[in-house]
Amino acid sequence: MTSSRGTKPDVPGWIVAGAVRRLPAQRHAWGRALVAELAAIQDARQRWRFAAGVLRVVLFPPAARPGAVRATAAVGIVVTVLATLASVWLVPTIGVFVAALGLLVSGHAVAVACRSPRLPSGRAALFASAVAVAGLVAVTGIVIVAAATHPAATRDQTHVYSVVLAVTLCGYLIAGRWVTVKSGGVRAVLWGGVAGATATIAVWTALPPAAVKPPISQTLVGATLCTAIAVGASTRSRRSGAQAGLLVAILAAPIDFVAAVTPVQFSHSFTLTDPYDIHNFPYSGYPDVASYLLSDELAGNVIRLVVTPLVMYAIAWIGAAIVTQRRLEPGRMSPGQ
Repeated sequence: MTSSRGTKPDVPGWIVAGAVRRLPAQRHAWGRALVAELAAIQDARQRWRFAAGVLRVVLFPPAARPGAVRATAAVGIVVTVLATLASVWLVPTIGVFVAALGLLVSGHAVAVACRSPRLPSGRAALFASAVAVAGLVAVTGIVIVAAATHPAATRDQTHVYSVVLAVTLCGYLIAGRWVTVKSGGVRAVLWGGVAGATATIAVWTALPPAAVKPPISQTLVGATLCTAIAVGASTRSRRSGAQAGLLVAILAAPIDFVAAVTPVQFSHSFTLTDPYDIHNFPYSGYPDVASYLLSDELAGNVIRLVVTPLVMYAIAWIGAAIVTQRRLEPGRMSPGQ
């Protein structure tokens, strides 16, 4: 969008246009009125203030049930404070992680209460939500266990990994809800994602833990691709196939984190076999080999958690695009597919 004063790109106009596109269908007329009102504002400072106000209202609309929002915020703050104090007292090396995760999850809960106080409906949506929450709890639990048994393994002087892990776990919750909402209630997307994630977790449980794991799980790649192809073919929609594949990664990746860290955490024999580790361990500052190896495993899996959804979504999109293109040729693809 450009300013009425010329053809120079107008950032406030872009902000307002992008914000109103997020409005539900029943508010599209109001969104067009906002765009028209911005066009009548000439002062640059006033345009920025107007754009900021529109963005705030769109992202945090007035709650249908203000009491529920206040209660959610109060409970989130109290739980976060108590959990942080307990972690600082019992496992101080993860105090920042617990505080950051508590604040982020509480903020997300408040945002959900503002927009939609009701829980997701349907068995698939409820099951997907339950698996997503279970994954967050499982990752948090294994990190707490690692901090309690090997405090040096979770010592993070810069707190970078603590904050990144907290943001990533909250991001998984948000992404899972986004897929559930954006799927428009398409059962194939939800059930396909749940089935793919369940199959992936079952394979990880049945197979013995590998000594060296690839950057991205091959099992997860296969499940994501197969799910995207199956859902894309059944719905004839690239978007639905990609969303189903992404849901597989969102539900399964946290369990992969736990499956990778648990064997190292509960191993009874820690031996340095890599020449790089043998050379660097004496200068690492870790008091024992167990802490050194566990710290490396935790850091590597935090990075995998960050990267996995991006890679899996790209793979799912490609798989869904290929199968829908074949199904729809020689005719045209319909808009939105």
